Amino acid sequence: MGGWVDLDMRNILAKGGVEFLAVFLGIALSLWVDDVNKEKELEKQKLEVYNLLKKQTDELLLYTKSKLIEYERQADTFKNLIDNWESFNPDTVKDKKEFVSDIFFVLGNAYYPDFTTYETLMNSGEINLVDFNTIKMFGRLYKLMDDYKATHNKEISWRDFIEDRLLSNYSKHFKNYGMPWDILEFFQIAKNDDTIYAYLKSLYAIKKNTRSRVLVIEQSLTDIRDHLSNMH
Repeated sequence: MGGWVDLDMRNILAKGGVEFLAVFLGIALSLWVDDVNKEKELEKQKLEVYNLLKKQTDELLLYTKSKLIEYERQADTFKNLIDNWESFNPDTVKDKKEFVSDIFFVLGNAYYPDFTTYETLMNSGEINLVDFNTIKMFGRLYKLMDDYKATHNKEISWRDFIEDRLLSNYSKHFKNYGMPWDILEFFQIAKNDDTIYAYLKSLYAIKKNTRSRVLVIEQSLTDIRDHLSNMH
C-alpha cells in the first residue's frame, strides 16, 4: 500500500514539476518576446529621430546655400557703392529696391535657420536616442550660430548709427526724401561725410565676414548630414 502512495506522490510531483516548468518557460518566453518587441520599437524610434534630423539638415543646407548666394550679391552691391562713393549716382541704379535692400535691410537679410525639429527633440528627450557624436555636432553648430549672432548684432548697431546720423545731421532733407527707400539720395547728399563712409565701409567688411561665418556653418551642416547618412 505504501509503495502505491509513494508512486502516486512521485507522479504528482513530477506532473507538478512539468507544469511549473511549462509555466516558467511560458513566462520567460513572454518576457523575451516583450524585450524583443521593445527593442524593435526602440530601434524604430531611433530611426525616426535620425530621419527627422536628416530631413531638417537637408532643408537647412538648401536654405544656407540660398543665403550664401544672397550675401555674395549684397557684398558686391556694397563694393559698388564704396568704390564709386565720390561719383555715385542713384539714377544709374537699375533695381533701386534690391540695391537698398542689399545694403540697408539688416534684419531682413539676416540668417534665420529653422532648428525647430532639433529643439523639439531636445525638449521631448528623444534626442537621447541618437549617438553621442550627433549631439556633439549639433552642439558645435549652435556655437557657430552664437558667433554669427554676435557679428549680426554689430551689423545692426552700425547700420542704426548711420540712420541716426542722417536723422540728426541731415534732418532738413527729410522734407524731400524718406527712409529707407531714399537712402541712396541721402548718401549722395552726405558723400563728404567721412563718418558715414567709414561706417558703410565697416558694414561691407561685416557683410564679407558674415558670409565667411555662414560658409563655416554650411560645412558643419554638411558634416552632420554625412554623419547622419552613415547612421541608418
